[in-house]
Amino acid sequence: MYQILNPGAILLAKWLPVFFVPSLITLPLAGGLGNAMEVLKVFSVIIGGFFFTLFSTAWSVLGIRKLMNGSSDALEGEKTEEEVEVSATSATNSTPPPKPFSMTLFRTLKSIAWLSAISTVALVKKSPTSKWLNLCQSSFLLSTTLSTFVFGANLPKSFTKVIHPLVTCTGLTWVASKLLALLTGSTFISILQSYKAGTLSLLSAGAGDVLLFLLGPAVVALSCQMYGRKQLMRENIPEVGISTLVSSLGGLYGTAAAVRVLGIANPTIRLSLLSRNITSPLAMAIASILGADVSLAVTIVVLTGLFGANFGASILDAAGIKDAVARGLGIGAAAHGLGTAAFANEKDAFPFAAIAMALTASACTVLVSVPAVKKSVLKLALGV
Repeated sequence: MYQILNPGAILLAKWLPVFFVPSLITLPLAGGLGNAMEVLKVFSVIIGGFFFTLFSTAWSVLGIRKLMNGSSDALEGEKTEEEVEVSATSATNSTPPPKPFSMTLFRTLKSIAWLSAISTVALVKKSPTSKWLNLCQSSFLLSTTLSTFVFGANLPKSFTKVIHPLVTCTGLTWVASKLLALLTGSTFISILQSYKAGTLSLLSAGAGDVLLFLLGPAVVALSCQMYGRKQLMRENIPEVGISTLVSSLGGLYGTAAAVRVLGIANPTIRLSLLSRNITSPLAMAIASILGADVSLAVTIVVLTGLFGANFGASILDAAGIKDAVARGLGIGAAAHGLGTAAFANEKDAFPFAAIAMALTASACTVLVSVPAVKKSVLKLALGV
C-alpha cells in the first residue's frame, strides 16, 4: 500500500504550500484589525508566539533526550556525514541543482491562463449571463495561481529564502485579478469574492475552492512520509509525546496570556489568535468552538505558517538546534502545514514536522472541546 500511495503523496507534498494560498489571496476581504497599534499587537502575538512555540517545543525535545540518557549526537553525526557526502558530490559536480518545477509546466499553466482570460473577456462582452462565465474566470484564477507559484518556486534560492513563493504567488494573483477586473468592468473585490464560492459545483466553484479541497488529501498524504521513517519515529515516542503536550498547552494558554497582557481591544481578534499554530482545517473547528471569526483565524494561521516557512530553518540554525527530531517537532508545532512543507528536504526532520502538526492540532481541538479547559482559556484571554 505504501509503495502504491507514496508517489502521489510526494506529488501532493510538493504542491502543499499552494493549497494554503486561498486564505492569503482573499486577505483583503478579511475584517479590519483596528488601528496601527492594534495591528502591531496582533503581529507581535503571531511572531512572538511562533518563537515561543518553536523553542519551547524544540528545547523540551532536547531536554527529554538528555533526561533519558539519550543523546542527539547520533542523529547530528548522521546528518553531518550526509552533508559531507553531499558537499563532496557538489564539489565534483558543477551542474546546478534542478528547478522544483519544469519550464514546460510553467508555460502550459501560463497558456491556460491566457486562454481563460481571453474567453472570460469575450463572454463578458458578448454573453454576460452565460453559465460558462464563472468556469472561465475560475479557470483563469486557478491557472494564474498555480503558474505564479511555479514561477516563485523556481526563482533563485537567495530570493526564495527571503520572499516565500506564496508571497510571490499572492502578489501576482492580485495583479492578475486587478487586470481582469479592469478588462471586464468588474471590481477587484468582486473578483476576490468569486475566488472562494464555498462549492465544488463545476459551473459555480471558485479557484480557491479547488485548492482548499486538495488541502485535506495533501495533509493526510503526509502519513506516507511518516511511515517511511517509522523506525526513527518509534525510537522517539517519548519526545513526540512531551513535545505535543508542550506545544498544545503552551500554544493555547501562552497565546491567551499574551493577548490579555497586550490588551488587544477587540475580543474577536483575541479569540481568533488562539488557534495561530493549528493547521487550517482544525483551526476552523477551534475558532467555531471558541466563538472566534473563522476566516480571520485561518488568515492568522496562514501568516504564522508563512513566517515559519520563510525563516524557521534559519532561526533553528542560528540557535544551534541541529537535531533532526527537535527541528521537525519544533517547526511542525509552530508553523503547521506551511512550515512542514518547507522542511520537505530535511528527510529525518520532515516526518516529525508532519506528526507534530497533526498531533498539536488534534490535541488542541480535544482540549478546547473540554468545557473546563474552554472556560479557563476564555477567562485567561478575555478576562471574564
